[in-house]
Amino acid sequence: MNDRHEIRRDDDGALLGYVQRAGEGWEPLTVFGYPIGAAGPYERAEEEVRRAGLDVLAGQWEFLEDGAWYRCVILEAAAGEVRVRPADHRYPHHRYALTLERPTPETLRPQR
Repeated sequence: MNDRHEIRRDDDGALLGYVQRAGEGWEPLTVFGYPIGAAGPYERAEEEVRRAGLDVLAGQWEFLEDGAWYRCVILEAAAGEVRVRPADHRYPHHRYALTLERPTPETLRPQR
């Protein structure tokens, strides 16, 4: 049995996120694997991905660079990478966007 299942929108097949085996339950994840809810029954995890999988990407996020966290918005998200636009006056570089390869909760997180 596969421990990670894609969840796609019914009408157009767009990838909304994943549900992944987590112990005895299933964890809802974004398209790049960020947890968006607590692990639980498969049906609850799937519903969370359908409800919030794409919406959570539209919020404010933070990325880690050189030991500092900077606010950003997600421009594009895929399984292996996320393209973000820095939205923090403290960010020292003049880049419109940057690509984070294989982000984890230790390098990209919702703004606190």
